[in-house]
Amino acid sequence: MRESIAGRVLAVLAALALLGPAASPVTAQESPKPGGVFKAAMIGEPPTLDLHTTTAVIVQHITWQMYEGLFTYDKNYDAVPLLVESHTVADKGRTYTFKLRRGVKFHNGKEMTSADVVASLKRWGKLATPGKAVWRIVEGVEAKDPLTVVMFLKEPSAALLMGLARPNNGAVVYPKEIIDAAGDNAVKEYVGTGPYRFVEHRPDRHIKLARFKEYSARSDAPDGFGGKRTAYLDEILFIPVGDVAVRLAGVETGEYHYAQQIQQDQYDRVKGLPGLTPSIIKPANWSTAVLNHKQGLMTDKRIRQAFQAALDMEPIMAAGFGNKAFYRIDPSLMFAEQPQWYSRAGAALYNQRNPAKAKKLLAEAKYAGQPVRWITTKEYQWMYKNALVATQQLEAAGLKVDLQVVDWATLVQRRNKPEVWDVFSTGITFNPEPAFNTGTACNWPGWWCHADKEQWMEAMAREGDVKKRRAMWDKVQELFYEDVGRVKFGDSFSLDIIRTSVHGWQSKGELPLWNVWLK
Repeated sequence: MRESIAGRVLAVLAALALLGPAASPVTAQESPKPGGVFKAAMIGEPPTLDLHTTTAVIVQHITWQMYEGLFTYDKNYDAVPLLVESHTVADKGRTYTFKLRRGVKFHNGKEMTSADVVASLKRWGKLATPGKAVWRIVEGVEAKDPLTVVMFLKEPSAALLMGLARPNNGAVVYPKEIIDAAGDNAVKEYVGTGPYRFVEHRPDRHIKLARFKEYSARSDAPDGFGGKRTAYLDEILFIPVGDVAVRLAGVETGEYHYAQQIQQDQYDRVKGLPGLTPSIIKPANWSTAVLNHKQGLMTDKRIRQAFQAALDMEPIMAAGFGNKAFYRIDPSLMFAEQPQWYSRAGAALYNQRNPAKAKKLLAEAKYAGQPVRWITTKEYQWMYKNALVATQQLEAAGLKVDLQVVDWATLVQRRNKPEVWDVFSTGITFNPEPAFNTGTACNWPGWWCHADKEQWMEAMAREGDVKKRRAMWDKVQELFYEDVGRVKFGDSFSLDIIRTSVHGWQSKGELPLWNVWLK
């Protein structure tokens, strides 16, 4: 499995190396020095700090420092141990035994045991989007002794470890007593095993993390997100700054060390400014309109097809991203930088630019002008601008759109209520494993639960042969366009800004702040 996954992402890593300049290389005179407060200007407030309950990437960015799982990604985006010391596979791939690292402490001082891991995995499997996908093949999980966890599968899986390594909505480990107290509700105490611990959340001011002095780091050399993690910073402040111009101005003046999601049309100006390093994240995500398959107008396939047929993606993407270097028009649900998974299945139904076809489909559906309730946000400016241009095109084709602009945290909370929306804006971020692609998930808001698609997704998670898995993924993408699972606009590349005083920076978009220090 390691070879097949590594092959998928070599081109991604090459693109990141070329387009995402990292901090200055370490020399003998630039050895890491502990200390300082790192200030990160974020797009807004997170909807929660419970990683099990949301795919919102801002939550991953913040809690990435606090929580850890059994596995993580190495530099090739393969799964490598994090809280696991070692693992074995038996019973023809149906039994996984995980030996946990000894002496790992939670931020509350308690030592982590298998009881915490089992409780966390069960909760993740019940609540998280990737967890639910993994749990389809899980028979059970149990603690064999205080440092041994055994997972029993219904059938062998080619993707289990990648599912456990995924950081977004990831299988992080909380203390069992915190999980027991929360049940299916969000946890009220933010306690993990990571290099930084939660201190406070002052809404509209900051989320403060501090170095965890009793952190138990791995001894192996850093490798991607794996290996030894060192907390050099005294504190990290995640500061909600909804106005993109204020984020940029703040990082220019030195008020912030990092600014997230800068307008791409600023790239030519900021790349020459002293003290700043622009970081192009390629690929970042594919911009999408998520349609509500559970309730309302979009349950009618003809209306979904009309929505898809009406759109001209070039002006939509140009409005959102400005600089042509930051977007591309492409039908594949996995990125061109992932050649093993790149697909043009269903491409004839992408970017149709056919309002006449849309009008015909609306007439067949007896659409009577009911408003399409579309929720979007200006905190991600590109989401709002994509939605604004798409709205103009849809209305020209005969759909009436009620564009509702809210903050990102509200959008993430509201999208869980199918009765209040028909469409919402988001982006589907880079993911090395298609079996857990959020853009095709049935158990994620939008609830695209096509029976044939579910069959192919489940088969792909089991199958070990790469060519067979690729053929299954083609089937999934073909169904995506035929049934209009979501509406893909195009691929986007984001622009973050980091000050050159920050060393050890990995400019890949995930925002890990261990092994980072201030000069």
